[in-house]
Amino acid sequence: MAQRALATDRGAACLAGPRHTAYLTLSDDGAHNLVQGMRMTAPHRAAGRPGQVPPARRHNLPPRTHLVGREQDCAIVQDLVLRAPGRLVTLTGTGGCGKTQLALMVAAGLVDAFSDGGWLVELASVQAPHLIPYAIASVLGRRERAGEALIDTIVAHLKTRTVLLVLDNCEHLIDACADLAERLLVGCPQVRLLTTSRERLRIGAETNWRVPSLPGPDPRATVELADLLAYPAVQLFVERAHAIKPDFALNPATASTMAGICARLEGLPLALELAAARVSALSLAQILERLDDSFRLLVGGSRTAPTRQQTLRATLDWSHSLLSVAEQSVFRRLAVFSGGWSLEAADAVCADPAIPSADVLELLSHLVDKSLVVMAEDERTKRSRYRLLEPIHQYARDQLVA
Repeated sequence: MAQRALATDRGAACLAGPRHTAYLTLSDDGAHNLVQGMRMTAPHRAAGRPGQVPPARRHNLPPRTHLVGREQDCAIVQDLVLRAPGRLVTLTGTGGCGKTQLALMVAAGLVDAFSDGGWLVELASVQAPHLIPYAIASVLGRRERAGEALIDTIVAHLKTRTVLLVLDNCEHLIDACADLAERLLVGCPQVRLLTTSRERLRIGAETNWRVPSLPGPDPRATVELADLLAYPAVQLFVERAHAIKPDFALNPATASTMAGICARLEGLPLALELAAARVSALSLAQILERLDDSFRLLVGGSRTAPTRQQTLRATLDWSHSLLSVAEQSVFRRLAVFSGGWSLEAADAVCADPAIPSADVLELLSHLVDKSLVVMAEDERTKRSRYRLLEPIHQYARDQLVA
């Protein structure tokens, strides 16, 4: 059986890389048995109560759909949700990386492991911290009680229930979401939380898992057509292109162009989908040419998607609006780097009388935490280097020019 990564119960030190959590291995059979064990031991499973009929509605998740290239990621996160010692897993990543869709895929696969179901609370449209309990109560079918705070009503309702609660899009209410998560974890010992955010909640119970971009081919290497189609980034583009233009097909002559598109878009699922939508009017070569100005090309997402997910610019506008004035200043100044940079280079470019040199590291760290800057260790020097994903670099450059 293929081995899958699983977070340890003792929360050992994190490994470097996008899947930066301490892991032990679990076979496919082991993962299946783990879920089955939770089904058998959950203390309030309706099927175990004599004379009771299981409730007809045990979740409010949307219809389950296939998510291209995320099968392994889904398995890892499911294991984390079931085993994370703090009972809180946060999926983080840049806008458009697919946090919400991965969380829904994970939750749909785990509903049967929770005797009282899995419940999605969408927070993107919630504009004030005090409204978060109302969003949760609406999903759970709870109402305010006279003389009792609504959060106390929710905690009382969940206190003896075995539930998976998915809080989606926490970043604009991050402090309030952190406080609420802590309250639920303390007061509801059988509740597990799966949250999505562009930055982690930063509470002690949290296990953070950064959603990686979809792997794509190296545009500098010669890739055979059959091998090209094995890359998830290519698979997603082709699937979406087929939906727009049923006769769309790659061939040996367009293989290198396809690799170039995936590289320029850094494997971001939203960007790939928006680019694929252009195949009805543009050739692959024309799409690649126009990626020098991604934001003119990458528009026209699903009409039913949230506004911030209908264009790449709208997605990044959402992230940028959540930055402080100082963070915005450092972010746009980083656009001067054509490739990666060191901390010393960032200090030289970003420090000024309004942003002391001593503050640059802290502000740069905030941008890493908020999934706008990527940090990796240089294999040669063993020192941290930073970079912007290409679509984000273009956005930062536009902010700098403006």
